Amino acid sequence: MSVTRWRVQIRKGGENINKVFDDESTARSFEEQELKRIDSGVPQNLIFDMKYQMEMPNMRTLLKDYFEKFMIKHAESSFKTNHSRCLSAIPSIPIYFKDIGSKIDNYRYQNTIVDAMMNKVFNKNYIDFGDFKIDTVDFWLLIAYMESRKSAGIKNNTILREISTISSAFEKVYKLYPDLFPKGLMNPVKMLPKGEKPKPYLGRKRVLSEEEAVQIAEWMKLKANPEPYFVFVTCLESGARKSEVLGAQWENVNFNIWSIFIPKTKNGKPRDILIPDDEEFRAWLLKNRMAKGPVFKLTSWNFRAYWVDALKALGMYDDPDTRIHFHDTRRTALTKLIRQKALNNFQIAKEMGVAPQTVEQTIQNMPDRLAGVFAKLRSGQALTEEEIMMLAGHSSSAITNVYYADRN
Repeated sequence: MSVTRWRVQIRKGGENINKVFDDESTARSFEEQELKRIDSGVPQNLIFDMKYQMEMPNMRTLLKDYFEKFMIKHAESSFKTNHSRCLSAIPSIPIYFKDIGSKIDNYRYQNTIVDAMMNKVFNKNYIDFGDFKIDTVDFWLLIAYMESRKSAGIKNNTILREISTISSAFEKVYKLYPDLFPKGLMNPVKMLPKGEKPKPYLGRKRVLSEEEAVQIAEWMKLKANPEPYFVFVTCLESGARKSEVLGAQWENVNFNIWSIFIPKTKNGKPRDILIPDDEEFRAWLLKNRMAKGPVFKLTSWNFRAYWVDALKALGMYDDPDTRIHFHDTRRTALTKLIRQKALNNFQIAKEMGVAPQTVEQTIQNMPDRLAGVFAKLRSGQALTEEEIMMLAGHSSSAITNVYYADRN
């Protein structure tokens, strides 16, 4: 039994094509397309590259798809931050040729080879991080990314958050592109050599003194608009975030117990905060009470203007090392709750809407946490087990005993 096949042979423009097909229509279609390609001067390897460029996602696409599928349900404040980080900030970071060196040939980027060459030679000395194809991203590229951010003066914690976002996106490649990567794709963040990631800044230790809090409150109280004062004292006493208080709704105000329900905080969980025992504030709430809608007309930008004006007027703004940040009010409220010693760390964490580790870290950062211990030592009083652990810098009495039991 004979089998008929159709062969296409083309010798033209320096190319030699020889291919066999099972049916005539496919063979003629292939011959027609190849002749058109050769006549247009497009080399065959570029056709394959164009197919790769069309099918292979770049970092810009990966971050966009990751955000839309896995980060879309976050709280509003987190949503805006993640939207900016995934869709604009990270993809637009310049990766400079000087930081990549000869390794630039290991990567695929841009829409076509021609575009990449044009940009490299004539236009700019970098490539946007978002233009790199995800299957060629490695830890060297991430090192260049971090160098680019450091040279722009970006803080370590911001860089670490961006790297974490990139890592999370790579972990979901198998779900986002199951046909291309059914077994997933190597996560380049996990391949970073030890010590390459910037060291995290462990957080501010600044809390407002009673004198500072009173000065700011009195300054704001003199303003014609009472809302900045009300927002400030609410945040200072409850530890709520500024955005949470500014977003308070009338339908969530409980006038029976004087509290405000926040349906969704920054970490995505609900929380109740108490309204300060301030006669003027409570009278204002009763007078302006509505069925629904925002409690405050003040916007975040308006409030920032009041805050900066207050700090400048009180001489607290000029020195960046000692300048008060509004978020310090949250740390101040947490510190005050810790000092009251009415709740354990887990109860405090639940009350403030933070992780227990945050409470522990705040305790460690409190400058006066050992003052009472030293006072007892000077007076000859016996220390409790907890105070001994604190003095030794240990997290449990078992560890303290290992170190000091043989010295008794």
